[in-house]
Amino acid sequence: MKDFQRKRKIRKTLYSRGVLFGLLLVLIVVSKATFSLYAKERESQRNLSLAEANLSTLSLREERLKSDIARLKTSEGIDAEIRSQFQVAKPGERMVVLVDDRKKEAEAPLEQKSLVTKFFDLFR
Repeated sequence: MKDFQRKRKIRKTLYSRGVLFGLLLVLIVVSKATFSLYAKERESQRNLSLAEANLSTLSLREERLKSDIARLKTSEGIDAEIRSQFQVAKPGERMVVLVDDRKKEAEAPLEQKSLVTKFFDLFR
């Protein structure tokens, strides 16, 4: 009988409001910590994908710069770069400069007709 009363007292203590409230608080704290950890993991994944994209962009830029450096180490590459940046010619060469036709630019603006003019143009 004493075993039964002892078990009943233990159950009464374990199922009391205070213990259940304490367990609920522990559950809430653990849940919050888990959610916080999940959010940090998601942010870490986002940062990792951004870093990988940045790495691939930088490696492509590095390859392009290496090829530009290799091209500029040759005399033909130096000549081509100087010609593209400063519009110069070698002695004995002639330079041709093409200019856009300015008449095409002047024709671009169209007349804007008023609503009344458009209405009367329907009957002409």
